[in-house]
Amino acid sequence: MAVYRQVHVSFWQDPFILNLTPEEKYFYLYLMTNSKTSQCGLYEISKKVMMFETGYNLETVEKLLNRFIEYGKVAYDEETGEIFLLNWPKYNWNKSDRVLKCIAKELELVKSNRLLEAYNKTMDSLSIPYEYSMDSPGEEKEKEKEKKKKKKI
Repeated sequence: MAVYRQVHVSFWQDPFILNLTPEEKYFYLYLMTNSKTSQCGLYEISKKVMMFETGYNLETVEKLLNRFIEYGKVAYDEETGEIFLLNWPKYNWNKSDRVLKCIAKELELVKSNRLLEAYNKTMDSLSIPYEYSMDSPGEEKEKEKEKKKKKKI
């Protein structure tokens, strides 16, 4: 699957974005589009990689990361080096089977239980039916097929 991250043109007119400094806008855009991003918006990235790719020093990366945590836009797990862009599912939801399978695989690789819980809360609050359980996407699909067969009988 090709990896692209789209940024909607309304991003620049969003009231939250309009109130950010140029440094914050750049960093937030970086968090949404860097090479480590995932289909589910929860991915592993070290502060060292953030430093190298943005050109900021460690102090600046930590300062910006903490700001976005305070703004309620990201959650970061220091132990696992994983980040979750809290609004990602809201603006990037896609219910195609290929995307859902990709998301299920990505979620299996997440190490931070705290971030997985945040992801699940976000999905619940958006009322987006998540087709697969995090444990075994294939079993859920099989159960759905069985239900359809029973309805036909």
